[in-house]
Amino acid sequence: MTIHDVNRLLARTINVCPNLGSELESGYTIDLTAREFDLFRQAGFSAVRLGVYWAAHCGGAPDFRIAPQALDRVHAYLDLAAERDLAVVLTNFLDPDLIANPPQQMPRLLSITDQVVTAFADRPRSVVLEPFTEPRDALDPLWNDTLRALLAVVRAADTERAVVFGPGAYNNLRMLPQLSLPDDPNLIVTIHQYWPITFTMQGEEWLGTDNPFGDPRSWLGTTWTGTDQQRGELTAGYAGLAAWAAANDRPIFVGEFGTSTNADTASRARWTDFNRRLAEEHGFSWGCWSFAPVFSLYDLETQRWNQPLLRALMD
Repeated sequence: MTIHDVNRLLARTINVCPNLGSELESGYTIDLTAREFDLFRQAGFSAVRLGVYWAAHCGGAPDFRIAPQALDRVHAYLDLAAERDLAVVLTNFLDPDLIANPPQQMPRLLSITDQVVTAFADRPRSVVLEPFTEPRDALDPLWNDTLRALLAVVRAADTERAVVFGPGAYNNLRMLPQLSLPDDPNLIVTIHQYWPITFTMQGEEWLGTDNPFGDPRSWLGTTWTGTDQQRGELTAGYAGLAAWAAANDRPIFVGEFGTSTNADTASRARWTDFNRRLAEEHGFSWGCWSFAPVFSLYDLETQRWNQPLLRALMD
């Protein structure tokens, strides 16, 4: 199985972050059970991207030991996925301390990576590792060196595991020219696509106001109607990504794309459909953000899919 074959297993991925019992996970995680994996399979998804906040479940120096119950829970999730023929991207998700002070937190990051790759080394190649997602801020200038250190840890325990890395600034496409990858045949490159941010992130106050576009509350009511200009911006972005992928012979996983629930449903569906089609036209796998409870495709209260969004992904 080539790395392109592995990437095709991720063709239609759903993002979800499991609640493993830390207060730090509140607000964006769910209590993940077999029922959700049934829903993923029945809806037509081929893979699940599990965003695990490993740093919230590890002890102090020097071992930074991950709590055994956290590893056990993730093993159970991988079993549930395998039983339903779902591939998994196992992602190290969130670490504010690392972002704030990368040199100080690097030993913990490398230890987490070592423990995770060792714990899941016996899993089939349909389990893909993402040692850290969305590097940014103070980590950006160190990222190329960091990903090499992370890959060295992975390869010491697992020589052929597919590994996902993306560029800096939250895996932003504009940072792709600065991404420098080692000569390893089992790498998948990811980008996260939330353009235009004034539409996808409207009303998301967690984003803050210190961004180039201002206060997210002021973006409320922004629509995406699929004008020539709107389509042209996204088409050009995906074409540039495809050109980079061809020049570098790397498979592409659009690991996240999604829209705030503050946006109107019709616009969300149009934008989702257009992104999904562009990704598939270029042979990229994709991961829609997210199942629930944020940017939701699924309403946990009514226990129903947002049908216009699901159709935009699957039709």
